[in-house]
Amino acid sequence: MDNIIEYKIINKNKNTMQKLKFTSLNILKLNNKIYLPYQLHQLPKWFNKYNTNFISIKGYTYILLEDHIDQNPYFNFKNFKEKLVFHKSYNYKQSR
Repeated sequence: MDNIIEYKIINKNKNTMQKLKFTSLNILKLNNKIYLPYQLHQLPKWFNKYNTNFISIKGYTYILLEDHIDQNPYFNFKNFKEKLVFHKSYNYKQSR
């Protein structure tokens, strides 16, 4: 199930209200683009706030899926979704 939440997205030119869709795994869909969730201590080593397309909402930093693929051509989205859990007792390394 998708949760639809309205947030105020601040653009450089204007302030707009947009509907953000979060999947049950907290994966964000915005303007037909997919953003993957990370906590601050789990950000990938290649993350750079000046060159990476990201959004910070609800205590998570959401990084654009295309940036993952650009930085790592072997990135497997299906594998990422299967290991994505939000409870530390399952797998501490991949817990969100």
